[in-house]
Amino acid sequence: MPETTTSGEQILEAVVAGPDGANRLFTVTGAANVQILASGDPDPVNPTWTFLVGPTLTRGQFYRAIAAASVASQGVSKRGVPSDYTVQINSVEADWDDESERVEVRVELFLSSSRATVNVNQLRYWVTILAQI
Repeated sequence: MPETTTSGEQILEAVVAGPDGANRLFTVTGAANVQILASGDPDPVNPTWTFLVGPTLTRGQFYRAIAAASVASQGVSKRGVPSDYTVQINSVEADWDDESERVEVRVELFLSSSRATVNVNQLRYWVTILAQI
């Protein structure tokens, strides 16, 4: 799984009354810089990218996280007529990473093209983290 960096991260922290003593809700948004290319090969491209987001939390502080992602920047170059392409996000997962003590987001994509080159450069993400501080 390729790992990437993020940019423009914004974090909103709210005090909440959550389950099992969870009392903080972090909403994290930003962009993940990726480089995915499908160039008309008959085999589709199916990478999973990972990146770290949000504040540093211990295992005891982390309760749960959910995430969503979308393609924010893509380019398409047609090489013939007719041509077609597909860009989709298959899954998005978020969980605590014990090495960094941050939330790791995993985004699985699917790209295919016929007589076209498709390049995805950036993903936007929205992550919600429930924690006990």
